[in-house]
Amino acid sequence: MGQDTQGDGEAVLSEFASRIAGLVRDNDIDVIYNADQTGVNYEYLPTRTLNPRGDMSVWIKCGGKTKDRVTTMVMADSTGKKYPLFLVMKTPASKIESVVHDNLTHRHGFGKQLWKEVGPIQQRFGCQVYGNPTAWWNTRISVEFLRYHFADRPYRATKKVLLLWDDFSAHFTEEVVACAEELNVLLEKIPPRFTWVCQPADVAWIRPMKCR
Repeated sequence: MGQDTQGDGEAVLSEFASRIAGLVRDNDIDVIYNADQTGVNYEYLPTRTLNPRGDMSVWIKCGGKTKDRVTTMVMADSTGKKYPLFLVMKTPASKIESVVHDNLTHRHGFGKQLWKEVGPIQQRFGCQVYGNPTAWWNTRISVEFLRYHFADRPYRATKKVLLLWDDFSAHFTEEVVACAEELNVLLEKIPPRFTWVCQPADVAWIRPMKCR
C-alpha cells in the first residue's frame, strides 16, 4: 500500500467538505467546532554528560534523558473563537477504590494534596487539567469535555452544533455518543490518514507548532 499523495488528500478533502456541507444544510447548523489532541513533551532534561573527568568545560550531550508527556486538546469554532485547553497529565492512581472514585468525581483524577496545586493553575490560566496514570485521553474525559463546552450553551434544546474531531476510539464510544446526543451535538469523524489536510486544527495550529 503506497503513501498517500497530495492528490489523494485533495480528493478526500473535497469529499469531506461536501459531506460537512450536507450536514450543515440538513441540520440547520450555524456553528462548527473543531477539536484536536496532541501529545506535548516537557521537562526534556539530560540526566548525565559524556565528558571525560577533569574537563574544564562540560557540554551536555543528552547521554540519557527524562521527559514527561501531557495530552493537549485544542478547540475553536467557525467564528474564530478559541476555547480553553483541556490537558491530561500523568498522576498515579490510589490503590483504594473509594479514593479513586473520590478523586475522579471531585478533583479531575488528582489526589487531595496535588489538587491544591492543580486547582489554582486551572483558575490562573483558564484551562481544564485532568490526571490519570497514562496521561492519555479516554472516554470519561471525552464526556467531561463535551459537558464542559456544550452543556450550558444557548439554544441547546433547539439548535444543533457540529463537532469535528479525529476517528479515535475514545471519541466515539457508546457513552460519548449518548452524551453528544443529549447535548444536541453532532459528532463527525475527520477522515483517517488525512488529518494533515482535513483536520483544521492540525493544519492551522499543531503542525506549525511542532515544526518550530
